[in-house]
Amino acid sequence: MTEKVMDLHIFLRVAKEAALLGGAVLREYFGKLQEQDLSFKGEKDLVSLADKEAEERIRDHILRYFPHHGAVGEEKGGDRNTDFVWFIDPLDGTKNFVTGFPIFGVSVALTFREEPVVGAVYLPYTNNLYWAAKGLGAYKDGREIHVSYRKELKKCAVAYGFPSRARRNLDFYWKILKEIFDKVGSMRRPGAAAVDLCFLAEGIFDGLVEFELNPWDVAAGLLIVKEAGGMVELSKGLREGTDVVAGTPYLFPFLRDVCSHIMEGLV
Repeated sequence: MTEKVMDLHIFLRVAKEAALLGGAVLREYFGKLQEQDLSFKGEKDLVSLADKEAEERIRDHILRYFPHHGAVGEEKGGDRNTDFVWFIDPLDGTKNFVTGFPIFGVSVALTFREEPVVGAVYLPYTNNLYWAAKGLGAYKDGREIHVSYRKELKKCAVAYGFPSRARRNLDFYWKILKEIFDKVGSMRRPGAAAVDLCFLAEGIFDGLVEFELNPWDVAAGLLIVKEAGGMVELSKGLREGTDVVAGTPYLFPFLRDVCSHIMEGLV
């Protein structure tokens, strides 16, 4: 990468500002959405007025500083045919948001040649801001964070997720989750991948397996996990429909082996 460390700080500042701006929109709408503010963009795939307004505000802020960068958002798409591309998820956890379940967030990441270099995830309900820059560590509200040091399967907590519009036979998910469930201490499905990755980075979760995600879901969170000492593997890289396995250095090999074993058996 040709950018200087100072440039990373500038990119990170803009990412954090953009995430906070998007979060301000979500706070305005949380608990106040009307039926006319909701629509379906696909089978079981909700979008709200809050998603659209938050993305517009985030996109405008980023492109004001970096008009020659690409910007790809969940709602409006965008151009990724350039070295620098911003991935924007204005509302990760839309169904949680719509139903009043307060686990949702805003995810903003900058990639350089498809590698995340800065990322910010903001949780409006709890007013927590997570961020990371390549080589500079991971932080929550200004405090450096690290993945957990637990080293017993029965003490480990694993987050999981699969889409309600799943493209695979459901047995694919059940077999993986059952094998993990039999070994670890607990499993949780909060329903927002970016948030799950941040919880992994700060040591709440020890691992994560989530399926059929998109680059805007994970670009910021995976960098935060890596900078916090964790490990992440994407089945398709930063492409649509990617599967994600992530965890502490202790738990990651177990999760990866389970997924690989079952995937091979179902081919």
